[in-house]
Amino acid sequence: MAKRATCGAPDWEIYERLVAHMLAQQSETDLCVTPNAHIVGRITGVRRQIDVLIEARHDTDNSRRIIVDAKKRSRKVDVKEVESFRGLMEDVGATHGYLVSPVGYTKAAERRAQSAVSIRIVTLDRLEGFDPSTWPQCRKKGCEHGRVFWDGYPELSVLLHPVDGSAPITVSSLHYVGKCDRCGRFHVWCLACNDILAPTEDEDDCGHHCSCKPLWFWLASIEEDEDGYRSAELHVCLATGQVGTVDRRSL
Repeated sequence: MAKRATCGAPDWEIYERLVAHMLAQQSETDLCVTPNAHIVGRITGVRRQIDVLIEARHDTDNSRRIIVDAKKRSRKVDVKEVESFRGLMEDVGATHGYLVSPVGYTKAAERRAQSAVSIRIVTLDRLEGFDPSTWPQCRKKGCEHGRVFWDGYPELSVLLHPVDGSAPITVSSLHYVGKCDRCGRFHVWCLACNDILAPTEDEDDCGHHCSCKPLWFWLASIEEDEDGYRSAELHVCLATGQVGTVDRRSL
């Protein structure tokens, strides 16, 4: 049975969330990070679990897809694990991958990794004081243990032109956007009114406003690229008619 950390989750899961948190802090703003992602393999047709997925935030361009395998084990990453990971990368169309371990890797594993795979060490002392149970609970009904992983911070602005001809006024607000670390549902946290919204990808979902009634609303949808690959996307719809994608996760 898996050992459990103080927050109630298995310690391997806490390690995965730590790695996701660290990567989200280090990633460029045009990349989004999804913990515990699931993608249907292009070769196998099987739904594959990925500890951490990194991909383009604002469009369905999957050419920059990176996957991460966080291995909380007492032994070093070996060559067989690198080979298995490379097979996963090929199946889900990842251009690069990270194998993360608290104790390192063998020389053979390092040689087998080559340029497409990087092997990193994240020691267990980094877990001290890290507690994902403090993250907000998922708003989806029935997702009892899901926690919201924030990975983006879009600042929204709308330029208003008063009818009396006076100077234009800029209305802006800062938000957090992210996903549940269990079910993947999108969440938006408005820092102006402190509301947390949870848009769904249902076709009949007409959008979500927070209590401060800004000049935009949030909408989630399922999109498909030219190659037939699907992704869930979180959009912000501005009063000007502009629509922007602020978060996504491949399916």
